Amino acid sequence: MNSLSTVLLLISLVVCAGLALRVRNLRREFHTLKRSFDTLVTEAPVGVIQTDANGRHILSNAAWTELSGLSTEVTAANWQQVIHPDDLPQVTARWEAAVRTQRAYTNQLRLVKPDGTEREVVAVIHPVQDDNEQAAGFIGVVLDVTELSEARRQVQEKDRLLQDVLDHSASAIYVKDREGRYLLANKRHIELWPSMSDFQPGATAYDWFSEEVARSFEASDRAVFESGEVHTFEEVIPHDGEASTYLSVKFPIRNDRGEITAVGGISTDVSAVEQAHRQLAEREKVLRNLIDLQEQERQLICHEFHDGLIQYVVGATMLLERLLEDPQLPEHCFSTLESVSRCLSKGLEDARRVIRGIRPASLDDLGLQAAVDDLVGELEADGVTVEMHIEGTIDGIDDELQTTVYRVFQELFNNIAKHSNASRVVCSLKVDADNVRLAVQDFGCGFDPAVPTRGFGLTGIRERVRLAGGDYELRAAPGEGTQVQVRLPCARQTTGAAAAPVTPANGMS
Repeated sequence: MNSLSTVLLLISLVVCAGLALRVRNLRREFHTLKRSFDTLVTEAPVGVIQTDANGRHILSNAAWTELSGLSTEVTAANWQQVIHPDDLPQVTARWEAAVRTQRAYTNQLRLVKPDGTEREVVAVIHPVQDDNEQAAGFIGVVLDVTELSEARRQVQEKDRLLQDVLDHSASAIYVKDREGRYLLANKRHIELWPSMSDFQPGATAYDWFSEEVARSFEASDRAVFESGEVHTFEEVIPHDGEASTYLSVKFPIRNDRGEITAVGGISTDVSAVEQAHRQLAEREKVLRNLIDLQEQERQLICHEFHDGLIQYVVGATMLLERLLEDPQLPEHCFSTLESVSRCLSKGLEDARRVIRGIRPASLDDLGLQAAVDDLVGELEADGVTVEMHIEGTIDGIDDELQTTVYRVFQELFNNIAKHSNASRVVCSLKVDADNVRLAVQDFGCGFDPAVPTRGFGLTGIRERVRLAGGDYELRAAPGEGTQVQVRLPCARQTTGAAAAPVTPANGMS
């Protein structure tokens, strides 16, 4: 063998050795990849399916067996039996079309395991080609989305419920982002403002409202964004040619990180309520004036009786008494004049009793303490033991409040005398810088407060106390007596007027 042949032989041997090494490396890589693929298929948490080019089953993993309840053999023979009957026609048709066209298959369907358990899955299967770009089969995954689908349905159901609540609310409800763009507006909001009939998320208040109103919306929104707190606004804006009052509650909406991303609002038309409050305030003002006028009239009548008629009766009685002392008075006149004197005295006593019932002179002349003492004396004269506890200077309160306190005691004592059959009553009257508190408790027969009564006494007390801005509490039960507690503020508080808004604004957002 010459030298050239030797060289060529050596070169051939080197090339063959290199090729053999390359083949071994490729074989090793192939086995590594196959083991990796087998491991991936075996351990994958989703079902894996492989078929030939005709769609016939080749392999499936344990996850598929767990998901479908079918063994590998059953899957190879008749995988369709696990498909929900309602889904089977379209699943089969789409799979056959994918095999025929060698295109990817994607579908969401239901599986029914042999034990009856139903699962919802998504199947994604792609065609596989050989080295000559010819169809070699299909491989894909089947993902269990039962819990995800159920969660999605629950979210959708909640969304529907929320939308129903929003659309059937009598209040206007809306949500806006930091740029003032509407993200949501309910049916009532759109009905109130026909210009919003073409509502689309992303529009701003300037698209539907006047510039002045839109600016007021921005200001109230900004207050919520800057403070991060709930704000309440009373907003008055034109609507249908008239000024309407809305009570708007605005609140921050935060993301998962606690950042304020939007502001929500609920605006309720309170125009009718405001009007009713104003009318109620006017009526209560008239009622208070009537009560004040009644007290003035009572005072005037009492003074007229006391300074006029009673004085004449007293004078006539004194003249008769002097005449009866005259020794020259004929005997036949003495008995007649004595009867007249007794009648005048009885009439005088009755007149004074009536005056005390209308308005005692002691209340005007001597003050509340003396007037209350007179009431106590009258009740004790009816055989009732009265314990009165007084704290503070009661005569230091204003005349109008003294009259209210007196009338409450007077009505309660009248009720006790007429209805309670009580032999003992405990009363208290406490005065501090802010309130007058009185309580009256009898130990009589009591009654059921739930049963309507024909009298006006307790109702009158309750209304007097309410008009004075105070509190009234009644406790009673058959056989357990009655207790009434009253708090009256030393400074009269207006009742029935509309409450002032927490934060005023010019418009409804």
